[in-house]
Amino acid sequence: MKSIRIATRNSPLALWQANYVKDQLQKAHHDLQVKVVSMTTRGDQLLDRSLIAAGGKGLFLKELEVSLLNNETDIAVHSMKDVPVDLPRGLEISVVCGREDARDAFVSNEYQNLYALPKGAKVGTSSLRRVAQLKNAFPSLEFIELRGNVNTRLRKLDNGDYDAIILAAAGLIRLGFHHRIKQYISPELCLPAVGQGIVGIECRDDDDVTKLLLEPLHSKESSIVLAAERAMNAGLEGGCQVPIAGYAQIDKGKIRMRGMVGDPDGSKVLRSETISAKVNASTAKVLGEQIAHDLLLQGAGNILASVYNKPMQLKKLSKPMVLLTRQHRYLGNTAAILQRLDFQPTHVPTLDIKPENNPELLEIFSNLSNFTDVLFVSRNAAEVGMSMIEQQGGMPDGIRVMAVGSETAKELFRFGVSAMFPSEGNGAEALLNVSQLTEMDHRKVLVVRGEHGLSWPSDEMRKRGASVEEANCYQQTVPQESSSQLLQALEQNEQLEGVFVHSSQSLRNLMVIAGDKRQRVSQATLVAGSQRIAETAKSLGWLGEVRVAESPSNKHMMIAFSD
Repeated sequence: MKSIRIATRNSPLALWQANYVKDQLQKAHHDLQVKVVSMTTRGDQLLDRSLIAAGGKGLFLKELEVSLLNNETDIAVHSMKDVPVDLPRGLEISVVCGREDARDAFVSNEYQNLYALPKGAKVGTSSLRRVAQLKNAFPSLEFIELRGNVNTRLRKLDNGDYDAIILAAAGLIRLGFHHRIKQYISPELCLPAVGQGIVGIECRDDDDVTKLLLEPLHSKESSIVLAAERAMNAGLEGGCQVPIAGYAQIDKGKIRMRGMVGDPDGSKVLRSETISAKVNASTAKVLGEQIAHDLLLQGAGNILASVYNKPMQLKKLSKPMVLLTRQHRYLGNTAAILQRLDFQPTHVPTLDIKPENNPELLEIFSNLSNFTDVLFVSRNAAEVGMSMIEQQGGMPDGIRVMAVGSETAKELFRFGVSAMFPSEGNGAEALLNVSQLTEMDHRKVLVVRGEHGLSWPSDEMRKRGASVEEANCYQQTVPQESSSQLLQALEQNEQLEGVFVHSSQSLRNLMVIAGDKRQRVSQATLVAGSQRIAETAKSLGWLGEVRVAESPSNKHMMIAFSD
């Protein structure tokens, strides 16, 4: 007899979603055995009490997905507004169900709608997206943080802690609280979150049997609008805890896509809208990318940068601090995840990239056909190098392009270039272990790197018979404000829990920036993006625990910190 095990968190809304999927599966397959495997995770309790007090770090992040990868369950059910763009290797969202009402809902025991609230009324919400839009429209209201599951939030309202609260209409409807809704807030006033109201089903990407069983639950319309919304979110590098909204609708044979980025203080709200006459996933994805591009042109990047950087300028906080040293444009939703895990993310960039601009370098890039191979040794090298290469006519056909890891390969793919990279491990060591590079006689290799790049990969390829030339396409400097930012952060927070470092040079710069606070910084847990960074830490006298991530990607760094 066929069976499916559903992984779910042990919260009322999560259990509703899991049981909804169970019921739909059994309607489609009468002989199917379905078991709901609920997990009382401390991640579910994160909104009610400190994760540190609960005794764990990464439980919110990955427990359900670990159960899938370990074959302990077959599917996991999620609200798509909470699912990040990048999923763990081996997993996929194979099915999305029909969308419930995507709007936000106004709930109050005394007032009929937002317009009836008096000046200074206390409105509870956990969403910067809602605050940015509603504070812009109602500047006299006071927006207060509201945490907990739906039942807890309603109880806080009933206790008189708030004059009104804002929740997703879908969650209230699904849990039978539709009678509590006083006003459905129109998208024109408050645009919904990406994926709001859509239930998604995650499974192993090689589990064809399960995917076949799930097919009857799939909503083509939901998948199309979700493709547009998530493409926009990816283009903005957004997470679930930033002031970004995206909402797509299909009406009269057209896709209407709207996006929003707003300052949390309500002072500025950027909006964009576009319509496509074609209704398919590829068109939807392009629409989302266009919205993201337009919002960035309007200045969305500056707003999001200020949101990510703002934590280091806040008043003294009791939450443990985690230093993020990566350039802001590469952070993704790391800061948002750490905030959900009850940490205080603090961005102190330790590397500033300045592209080189000399005739010799441009001459090399304009004659790439002289080489058989081009190796990019970092994400920065891919971004800066490919920008220069495109100015000189682009990457010629027939050249083998190599990347030291998946992140560098993804950056190259943004430029339309497919690169060979190691399927296991990360860095030059892993790449040079690939069987195709064992013998390199008569190969002419160009290594694209920064001015302080490692020399040993070139030396190793020369030993294997290759002719190697290096193109130092950028300078690495220490950002001017980093030292003062770090000192200010250390003054404001006495608990430094972790430090994320993605390159050896970044770590060296951090130790210089720290100055006489070097010992205090080095007592924290270091999350190193490679074994070579860990060795650099040891040579610099790092005092705390050093954890080596599978790769320097944000996902693997977070997993290493969480373990």
